[in-house]
Amino acid sequence: YSATYYKPPAVLSGVTDEAYPSYSPSAIYNTEDYVIVPELKRIYKCTDDGISGVFPPADKTKWVDFGPVNSYRMFAIDEGIGAATVGVDMHMELEFNQLDTVGAIDIEFITLHIEQVDNDTQEVLNELDIDGKDIGCLSLEEYFFTESADVTRVIIDNLAWHPNSTLKLSFTGGVKIGTFTLGNAKELGITLYGTNLEFEDRSLITEDEFTKTRKVLRYGQVRVLSAKVLFDVEEFNLTSQKVSKIIGKNMLFIPTDKDVFNEMNNIAYIEKFSLPVDDPNVIDTQITMIG
Repeated sequence: YSATYYKPPAVLSGVTDEAYPSYSPSAIYNTEDYVIVPELKRIYKCTDDGISGVFPPADKTKWVDFGPVNSYRMFAIDEGIGAATVGVDMHMELEFNQLDTVGAIDIEFITLHIEQVDNDTQEVLNELDIDGKDIGCLSLEEYFFTESADVTRVIIDNLAWHPNSTLKLSFTGGVKIGTFTLGNAKELGITLYGTNLEFEDRSLITEDEFTKTRKVLRYGQVRVLSAKVLFDVEEFNLTSQKVSKIIGKNMLFIPTDKDVFNEMNNIAYIEKFSLPVDDPNVIDTQITMIG
């Protein structure tokens, strides 16, 4: 049994996990009992009485998976929408080697102080402060008439690429983080004219043939990004050609020999045009995200 997480921080404070007991094969559990499986960092709820010796992930009829413990929710790759790590005055320190980007999505905080520190010299390579409110105005007059908005995502893609550094993040106030990840940002091309972002309604309306009763099945809305893109990245073109020949899809993100893929990792492919793109030109394309 396994659970996949982004690499958690070396130091984390201001976050408290649930106080449920660790699962024990010799204990007897009844309906509504909660346990934590420590090696998976996940919570399970018992759905039957007199249960003993049944490992929670092994039997979904007797145990319900309630997801990761609080401190691991923001690092869970396969966690459900809306799940988040919550805390107060949260501080975390993460290994930040050969990376340049940090992203936190579905986030709430008062203030955030970020430091990138060289582990060998203790030199501060980057330092910045972010406010949890977006004032969104350019003048004092606008300030009094413009409602401030909460910052819901923090994405910083210009940190120093360094072989051995630590990223320190200190939040104040009540903190919520839905997803937190580190990585490298890379330009694949230039977005040209005609770019637009819209919401596509995936709901379905059916009508009964005899009663003419209308029924609406709500599936929600999907964000659709359309753009004219000029691809001018040599290694992207070459690698995409090879991948296209093998699997018939034009890949955007290509795994390296160091990547470990599983079914929940985010990948993407471009539809509606064919490669190779030896001579970069304007392409009207659709990007489909899977994961």
